[in-house]
Amino acid sequence: MYYLWSKILQSSLLRTYTDMSVNDLLPGTSMYSTRYLGRQPIVDANQQLVAYELLFRSSQANVARVNDDVMATTAVIRHAFVDLGVGEVLGDRLGFINVSDTLLMDDLLDVLPCDKVVLEILETVKVTPPLLERLADLRRKGFRLAMDDVIELDEDRRALLPLVDIIKIDLVALSLLQLRELVAQLAGFPGILLAEKVDTLEQFALCRELGIQWFQGYFFARPTVLSTRQANASQHAMLSLLGLLMSDADNEELAQALKLAPDVVLMLMKLSSTASVASRRPVSSVQEAIMVLGRARIKRWSMLLLFASNATNIEPQRNPLLELAATRGRIMELLAETCYPQRRDVQESAFMIGMLSLVDVLVQQPKAEVIASLPVDDMLKEAVLQGRHALGELLRVTESLENEAAPTLPGYDPEMLMRVQTQALDWVNSMWK
Repeated sequence: MYYLWSKILQSSLLRTYTDMSVNDLLPGTSMYSTRYLGRQPIVDANQQLVAYELLFRSSQANVARVNDDVMATTAVIRHAFVDLGVGEVLGDRLGFINVSDTLLMDDLLDVLPCDKVVLEILETVKVTPPLLERLADLRRKGFRLAMDDVIELDEDRRALLPLVDIIKIDLVALSLLQLRELVAQLAGFPGILLAEKVDTLEQFALCRELGIQWFQGYFFARPTVLSTRQANASQHAMLSLLGLLMSDADNEELAQALKLAPDVVLMLMKLSSTASVASRRPVSSVQEAIMVLGRARIKRWSMLLLFASNATNIEPQRNPLLELAATRGRIMELLAETCYPQRRDVQESAFMIGMLSLVDVLVQQPKAEVIASLPVDDMLKEAVLQGRHALGELLRVTESLENEAAPTLPGYDPEMLMRVQTQALDWVNSMWK
């Protein structure tokens, strides 16, 4: 009776995943979207690259269409530090990121690696005592601060002077006389003066003569647009995760929620290898990732990812690709519990293996390249990439289940395999209701 029920369920539910092979999940479907990021070089007086300004872009068109400063900045952060990766975007250079007063006061900024980022205070920011206190706190945490589009030292700009490391001078808005006067007023500033919107050799030469150290503008390079394709984030799962975090749910509940958002787990793991976190030890399970990253960090990044999704017009929807990854992970867990009842280590790592086995499809990059960038235990890497160890064997079984309607694998009971498939699908569908 159980076998017949399982076959009926398989025909109605499993088809969604098994009849749709991983090869069918190609770019161009609604499960994917393209993420864009603008990047403009900043150079020193010898025209050597020292930093990039990171700019919001919503398409390949090299223009900024910003309707909401907070959403635009969160999209920039997500695309630079998650989708594209800080190594590809910045290398060993600094990244300037525009921040509004709203975002400056939000602890979302605490997710950023302070050694890689310059927070660029927009000229629209209203200076208040709480803001000054917050800026002082950010500096204590190791962040560099810059003033954007400075054209005069009014009361607000003077209040910011002791707290910033870099002053960006807007050449377009200044006459030659005004520029000389402003630089003279900044003679005692201990930080770096940066001339922005430098369009000609004459402007560059004049700024160097005045003692300005860094430069940005069309004379050196126009912004370029970087892009990558990624699976659309599962907003349902992220909202569920945030709800659990807000209600102080225990780590086991958080782990269950994260298992339904494999893309979020990958993002968090990727970030843990680049951001300034205390521990960067390899992890082998979702539970370990929660312990290493910490609840506060997971909450901030989940909120940021939701903001960024809104900024890039990603529609909230169920993503079959992410559900397939969750299903594969759950099948791995159930197989581990059945086949290795005494191996707690195998059971705890099984879901992670199932998820990582689809990482190349999730992020549209070579599997070995992505996994090498993650803080994953070597045994897990060998299981995914080489099929080694007990987990590698269970992964082969799991992939066979997806490719065969009624798998008959030597050494495995067919009814047990069908039961595992059914329970995994039931789990994913019940969690998404």
